[in-house]
This record gives sequence, structure tokens and C-alpha cells, in this order.
Amino acid sequence: MTSYASYTRNTRELLKQIAHKRRYRQVLDLVTSPLPTDRVLDYGCADGHLFSFLVDKFERRNLVGYDPSPKLLSEAEPSVLAGAQLTTDIDSLLETQPSSFTLIYCMEVCEHLTDRSLDELLQNITSFASSHARIIIGVPIETGLSGFLKSIYRTAHGGRQSASIAQAFRSLFSMKVERELTDVEWYGAHTGFSHIRLREILKHKGFYISKTLHLPFLALRSVLNNEIYFVCQRGRRT
Repeated sequence: MTSYASYTRNTRELLKQIAHKRRYRQVLDLVTSPLPTDRVLDYGCADGHLFSFLVDKFERRNLVGYDPSPKLLSEAEPSVLAGAQLTTDIDSLLETQPSSFTLIYCMEVCEHLTDRSLDELLQNITSFASSHARIIIGVPIETGLSGFLKSIYRTAHGGRQSASIAQAFRSLFSMKVERELTDVEWYGAHTGFSHIRLREILKHKGFYISKTLHLPFLALRSVLNNEIYFVCQRGRRT
């Protein structure tokens, strides 16, 4: 059975492997610089790989990961994550730990969600965040030149993620691309996602975006990059 790691950071595709392995280090070094006093929530943590970079810096009881998939959580490495809390029970987490976290990560999740599920996610994150929490939301760049090149690459590799030449050009000009649901309130493919629209949704929902970073090449911004990270705070700045 295919593991999460085997099609992300341990994939046989070299470029994809390098991007995923570098991503975690860049997020910690360039985007957040976690503090030893932080209580950390990884919302949509998959197999908890992010915590493997944090376990030596934090008391493990201050690391909490949520993912709705029991299968993904079962792939977490016990020797690394022992003492951290990993859960699929969002209701219990909301009940027991409101306003508890000073640092919240949500990486490579929002691009898969329908508007309904995204609204629920943002409400939950708002509930979990302390008054001065830093909220890190990372998503892929699928528009402009980056989106065009990604679509061309996917098309050349069997049309994965519903990619096509026509959709590549629609991505290039940030035109709407119809997306197909592959599960309940879930888009399996990145194709058609717009980080520009997500930025506006975050603002509309009351998130103050204090910083925006583009990875892996900071200077290239969104012109030719793989991901964008929004560093947010709960509520509007006064």
C-alpha cells in the first residue's frame, strides 16, 4: 500500500522529492522561527513529518497534530513523535483546547477544500488560536507562469491531476479551471486552485496577513515558485 511519504518527500521523482524535503526546513527557518515557548498545532498534519523537525526544540506535550485520516496518522514514526498528541477527533480538540495554540501550521490543505470545508477549517483555526498566535497557511501556486509549467509537466507525465494543455493556458492567465470532487468536500488535484482567491477569503474571514513568502526562491515571488505562505494573525489589525 502506498504511503504518504512515498508520493511526497520520498517519491522517485527527483524534483518533487527535493521540493518536499526542502519545504519543511524553509518553512521553519524562513517563515516562522518557532519559539521554545510555543504550543504548536499542525492542522492537517498527515503523518506528522513536520514534528520531526521540532521534537528536539519543544516539550512533546506542546506538539499537537490533527488529521481526519486515521491511515495517515498511523504512518507517523513512533520513535520520533512519542509524547506528541496526534488525533482525528476534531470535536474533542475544539472542546478541550480552545485558544490554546500560539503557533498553528496548515500546509497543503486549503487547496483541496471546497468553500464549505474551507470555511469550517478557518473557523476551527480561529477557535484554536490564542490572541497573539501566528498562523501559517501554505498552499501551492497554480496560476501564472508557475501554474502553466506545472500543468505542462503533469500533462507530459500522463495527464496527472487532470492536467491538459488547455488547462495549462487557463492557469497561465489565471482563468477559472473547473475542478472535480474526488471525495466529500475534497478536490484531489491542485489544478484550478487559486492562491489569489484564498488570500481574499482570508481577509474576508478576518485574518490579518502580516507577511507573505514565496518558496523555494524568495526573490522570484509568485512569478516562478512552487508555494506561497501566508503568515496570519487572528482578527483584524487595529
